[in-house]
Amino acid sequence: MRIKKIQIKNFKSLVDFELNDLKPFCAFVGPNASGKSNIFEALEFINYIKTYRAGTFDFFKIDDIFSFLVEKVHSNPLQFQHVFDKGSPRDLKIYLRNDSKYDSPEISSNDLEQLSGEIIWDDEQFTGNFSRIFVGNSKLQRINSRSLSKLATDASNLSAIIGDIFQNDKKSNDFLEWTRIIIPEFSNIEVKKSNIDGSVEFFIYEKGSLNPFPKYLISDGTYNILALMAAVYQTDEPQFLCIEEPENGLHPQAIELLVDFFREKCEEKGHHIWLNTHSQTLVRCMEIDEIILVNKINGQTKAKQLTKTDKIDIRTDEAWLSNALGGGVL
Repeated sequence: MRIKKIQIKNFKSLVDFELNDLKPFCAFVGPNASGKSNIFEALEFINYIKTYRAGTFDFFKIDDIFSFLVEKVHSNPLQFQHVFDKGSPRDLKIYLRNDSKYDSPEISSNDLEQLSGEIIWDDEQFTGNFSRIFVGNSKLQRINSRSLSKLATDASNLSAIIGDIFQNDKKSNDFLEWTRIIIPEFSNIEVKKSNIDGSVEFFIYEKGSLNPFPKYLISDGTYNILALMAAVYQTDEPQFLCIEEPENGLHPQAIELLVDFFREKCEEKGHHIWLNTHSQTLVRCMEIDEIILVNKINGQTKAKQLTKTDKIDIRTDEAWLSNALGGGVL
């Protein structure tokens, strides 16, 4: 799957926001409060609608009318648009376009359950395997993470996800190999399951130490790396991951290696991995056409997609911060 177009209207600062032909691996780059997180939240909202229906409006405290359009590159291209009116599920309307199977352009909320697996949510990568990750930000975790089979938004259920990953030898070996590359002092992970309640905990071994460290003794940066890698390895299916500020607590070289890891897994597994950042180090690691510059102008979030024709003869981060690329700065 590849996203051909995303259009979001009247969602927070996204008054009329549109992006075209997005790469599977890319980064939204801009200053604080420019609206980068609103893009990811809109995508998250659409995915909550599939799972939680009416409860979604309470989770997100949505009152304003907004619409959301995604056009996918597929064997039979389909556009679908969601229009939500004032938070009531009875007012929910789904508009389908460019699909000859149905004569009516409008599907009412009564038809939602019947169509949900057939037309509206036909792409499992975009809906079933979507995750928004902001490690440590518990304010964005909207439901009890214990009920989730994938990594929670704040990564609070990391132990359970690592326990699942380490039941597969191939995935666990690949996980360990990449962790040793990104964290030089890392040696191994031991997973233990409680005989009382079946809960799982993991312990970290470092080089030169015979005793393991429980998770509450490891650094924030190490926890962040483990969580982001766990998100990638949590399923063998292609995923759609929106990761907020992955650079938090990381050494510059670790950021560079993590970007290499994300890029490789997108190519290898067919993932979409989108980042948002205001990190100079992370921007330096990105190819020019992997960058989307985000600014807020007169209260509205605007984006500028870069292409290879925008490349200039200085480092990517220097071009960004000097405003040579024309956006994404204070």
